[in-house]
Amino acid sequence: MTTENKALMKSLEWVIDIDPPAIIASVAAERKDKPEASDKKLAEAAFSRARWKATATGVATGLPANPWVALPAATLDVAATLKIEVLAAARVAVIYDPKFFDDEDAAWELLVPIFGINVGSQLVRQAGIRGSMGLTRAGIKKYLTKETLKQFQKIMLKYFGIKVTQKGVITKTLPIVGGLIGGAWNYVEVGRIKNRTINYFEGKAI
Repeated sequence: MTTENKALMKSLEWVIDIDPPAIIASVAAERKDKPEASDKKLAEAAFSRARWKATATGVATGLPANPWVALPAATLDVAATLKIEVLAAARVAVIYDPKFFDDEDAAWELLVPIFGINVGSQLVRQAGIRGSMGLTRAGIKKYLTKETLKQFQKIMLKYFGIKVTQKGVITKTLPIVGGLIGGAWNYVEVGRIKNRTINYFEGKAI
């Protein structure tokens, strides 16, 4: 693994280093406070909060941008935004599947709906899964095992690197304007991820 990939993997591991017991307790408390709220309403609320946090992150990391700091700023932005998205996705996972974190490697699965259909398709192709269940959670879970986790991590690392590069080029090369673009990018991105994540945990195709 190259030095750059090692740095990216370290960032990705930080992204999924979350506190499941705290998330489970928080979801339970929210259910108690809002007993009338449906699973979908609670899931949408989790991503609504995440959307504004991610927007602020994109603005903050883009404001001082220039070509010399483009890549580090993009890595920070993408990692911080992914962390926010993973935390929201983790809440959605617990809302729909209270036993989600019984698997110690469960946090990696959260990246499937976050990265989207391209990652899902690559996982399905490598696993040789056929049929309409391929891009649903049921189909993906057929492939995600301890034995395949290393390969899965490589796929995630690849797409994480692509996101960093894209964001570095598009949003981090112009001061001030880069912040506005980065904030708008994150706002739109979280909205799309919300829909994919809810569909994924509802058992629909991503």
